[in-house]
Amino acid sequence: MMDQRAQGFVETAGLVIAIQAADAMAKAAEVEVVMAHKVDGLRVCVVCEGDVAACKASVDAGAQLAQDLNGLLGKNVIPRPADGAQSLKEHMDAMRARKAARKAAKDARGKAYGVAAGKGGKKSDKKNGEPA
Repeated sequence: MMDQRAQGFVETAGLVIAIQAADAMAKAAEVEVVMAHKVDGLRVCVVCEGDVAACKASVDAGAQLAQDLNGLLGKNVIPRPADGAQSLKEHMDAMRARKAARKAAKDARGKAYGVAAGKGGKKSDKKNGEPA
């Protein structure tokens, strides 16, 4: 039988709270914090792996800290992930790579047209709002 590690998740509102939650999770029990995934905007999900009891203790510690800072959005422990669940990390890595490629292509298009990365096309005079 394959030795499967449990997975624990704490979702927070903000990167600073996620970093503090990850620190609390790592210190609370013998787990490995495997990633912090930026979901969107301010939401960040911290993922840990270890045995079931350690993951539960770790998630509880991280969630309590996030709750104290009014930044807890959710928490979960999966005691025995299905075989396909291991590919979750690979899937998220692939999503990040595609997002980075799209951003690089957009920046390259902007440079080709002489537009700074992340900026719009026309600039306007701030005093009267007319194009410069």
